[in-house]
Formats: sequence, structure tokens, C-alpha cells
Amino acid sequence: MKYIFFDFDGTISNTYEGVADILKRTFDKYNLNVPVEDYNKYIGPPLSDSFTKLLGDRDKAYEAVAYFRGLYVGEKAIYKSSLYDGVYDMLKDCHEMQGITTGVATCKKHEEADDLLRYFKVREYIDCLSGLVYNVRESKEDILGYAIDSLGVTPQDCVMVGDTIYDVEGAEKLGMDCILCLWGFGDYDNIHNKNVVFRAKTPQDVTKFVRENYAVIK
Repeated sequence: MKYIFFDFDGTISNTYEGVADILKRTFDKYNLNVPVEDYNKYIGPPLSDSFTKLLGDRDKAYEAVAYFRGLYVGEKAIYKSSLYDGVYDMLKDCHEMQGITTGVATCKKHEEADDLLRYFKVREYIDCLSGLVYNVRESKEDILGYAIDSLGVTPQDCVMVGDTIYDVEGAEKLGMDCILCLWGFGDYDNIHNKNVVFRAKTPQDVTKFVRENYAVIK
């Protein structure tokens, strides 16, 4: 059995529109001068880490995150997103492969990820979900660690599918391979980690790679 964990923002869904709008309002509230062209860097990683770096204070960072979350969910900006072309079939096809268990491991809040997977009508193709829980698991390493511990498997049984260095490094710290998705928010030219076993240009590439390398063919 191989366990394939998909990231959410930038891998399953293009969440830029809704996140960017609320990021700008949060940056403005805390007098943070962040260029619009840098907003991609804040989509995917734990917001608490990003705001800690920007504000220099962990408590202030959590306050900023709470402000962001209040707007993001309260004003339904969370739904200003869409599945990338081909992702629906990728998740469905991988889920139906013999010898494959599908999961989502994301730094999006656990309940938000669950809600959006249902909104996009793909939750039935996800066998297990591990999302961010503040003060419990926030880094990609911790989120993946929680998932594999819950399943009782080893990192070598698993593959992370994601679009940023945070996905790659989170998997790498656990000794897990990673498929790098080139359609999201990553700085791809600067990602050369040895645990990247494949660079996928499209969701169809992911499906083909998983089928040829991990699925049980009967």
C-alpha cells in the first residue's frame, strides 16, 4: 500500500483570489508594507509563521491570523477559489487505483480544508485528512507526522504531492519522497531537494506517475 498525500493551496485549488484580498486587508491593518507580487509567498505556509517573521512577535502574529481568519471565513472569501483543471480526475483516479490510499496534508485549517473538499465535491476521494490545528500541529512536518502516526505507517510508505518548498522540506524532514507540482505557487527554479522524485507539469502527470510507480497492477 502506498499513501499519497496532496497539499491543498496551490496543488488542489487555486485559492489566490480569496486569500490575496484578505492578506492585503490584514497587512494594511498591521501597517505591513508587502508588495503584491510577494503575496504568493504567503499562500501555503502556516500564516502564524509568516506573520511572526513580519511582526517579530508570536502573540501579535496569532492576533493577525485571527483577524485574517475572521474575514476569510466570515466574508466567505474562502469560496473564492477553484479546482485546477484536471485535479478532480487526478484525485478520483488515484483514489480508485489498487494499492493506493489518498490523503490531504495541508497547512490550511483542518475544518476549512474539510469544508472545501466537500464544496468541490472531492471529499469522497480522500481517505484521510490532516490539516492545521493551531498550537497542536502547524508545520508541514507536524501535519504529515500526525497523518502517518494516525495511519500507523512509515514515511517510506508515503509520498507528498505539493507545490512549494514547504511541502518538499516537510516531507524531507520525515524521510518522505515528494512529487513537485509545477502549476501552483512554488519557486520551482530554486527547489532541488533530493527527495523530489518527480516534477509534474499537470495533474495528469501525477496520475500517470502514481499509476506507473506505486499502484498495484492486476
